[in-house]
Amino acid sequence: MIEQGYISPKLLLYAGLITGLAVIAVCSGSGSLSGVIAVMLLPVALYYLIQTLRFPVVAFYGLFILNYFINYIIRYGQLSGFSVIMDVGLFGTLFIALTHSILSRKLPWENGRNILTAGCLLWSLYCLLEVANPTATFEAWSASRGIIYTGLLTAFLGSVLINRLKYVKQLVFILSILVLLAVLKTLIQKYIGFDSLEKVWLAQGGAKTHIIATGTRYFSFFTDAGNLGSNMGMAGVLYGIIAFYTPEKRYKIYYAIVASLGIYAMFLSGTRGAIAVPLGGMLLFALINKQVSMMLMTGLLGISIYIFFAHTYIGQDNPMIRRMRTAFNPTEDASYNVRAENKKKLAVYLKKRPFGEGLGLGGVEAQRFAMRVTTVIPHDSTYVKLWMETGIVGLSLYLGVLITSLLRACYIVMFRIKNKEFRGILTAMLCGVFGLMVSAYGNAFFNQFPTQIIVFTFLAATLNGQRIDACIHRQNITN
Repeated sequence: MIEQGYISPKLLLYAGLITGLAVIAVCSGSGSLSGVIAVMLLPVALYYLIQTLRFPVVAFYGLFILNYFINYIIRYGQLSGFSVIMDVGLFGTLFIALTHSILSRKLPWENGRNILTAGCLLWSLYCLLEVANPTATFEAWSASRGIIYTGLLTAFLGSVLINRLKYVKQLVFILSILVLLAVLKTLIQKYIGFDSLEKVWLAQGGAKTHIIATGTRYFSFFTDAGNLGSNMGMAGVLYGIIAFYTPEKRYKIYYAIVASLGIYAMFLSGTRGAIAVPLGGMLLFALINKQVSMMLMTGLLGISIYIFFAHTYIGQDNPMIRRMRTAFNPTEDASYNVRAENKKKLAVYLKKRPFGEGLGLGGVEAQRFAMRVTTVIPHDSTYVKLWMETGIVGLSLYLGVLITSLLRACYIVMFRIKNKEFRGILTAMLCGVFGLMVSAYGNAFFNQFPTQIIVFTFLAATLNGQRIDACIHRQNITN
């Protein structure tokens, strides 16, 4: 066993270093620079592998970080189909967890039995059966494979591996660093400009939705501005609440800064629907927070924000505020009216298709697979896309899984978590998830990277909260 000396991490590391030095010498002699670089990185990769086998949660952290940058890697590497690396990451993390159990000690696999993983399993089975949909195509179905199992594997692995308070804190801190990097990239795009590959992406069609009359919509290293805006709105809610509950002053200040920068980046994205994330998050916070004073403060803040945008013209000279304000008067917006008409057309078409057109056949980007009614109408919404592809049956199932999991998690946070700081972190996670769920009504980002994995990780950690809280209580008694 690894921790009992049967497989010594130091021995493996030294063996790798010696082997690497030997191979470097050979590659240098043959003039292979790429070979030298690859071998120089080999000890780092070997050390990382050893650490993941000792502590499988490290593999989950690696997956979490890769998830945040995968779109960036694909864009800058110009690697078509490279998203398969996320499949390798998901199944690789599962393999590492299984290997750890065999070589070392038993992981709490029973944590994986909860309402979220059960619901995700039903969803996965439904999506698998979609391949038999008469109107589906296998190519489109296989291209949408991520939606079949990503949520299930993330929920299961998150429930099993994120099983201690320190792991929850580490995950939150890791995400804060990623958020800051996303904000930095957004600021570079605004104040320095887009790089050559970003300009190529804009020239290939991205400019139609990102260089518009109301201003430039920045997208950092996300798929698009809608994805960036909603995630930064989530960061504002998440870290704003965590900053309030964190007992250490330095972390209070740090997370407050992350929250403020997240909200600023949300405005820079120019995504009007993203404002629903902080508003939705504050609404849930007011409902599940059992402190009357906090409920009143949050309610007043939410009302003030609504009045500011919907019933005043303060800051109208600022393009970011002016664009965000249009979200509060949707009927006066031409794009909203077009979306409403599209939904009416879809309602007629999908009335006789309760199981949808088939996975991967929703939205104009699906025209590479087939020309259908559902591929000539933009979806502009995660839920509309699911409705197109899986029908009213699939949409109801998907929303049912999310809503029941969220309600169960809210119950756990409100009535089962005793540790105040931990309850604050889980509350922040739920508020961020709920805000993203609300925003997904107007933006098709929810099942994209990195949102999907973040959402299911947060839900898994929260549903596992009662077990983690019990561990905290036992540690306090022991100390």
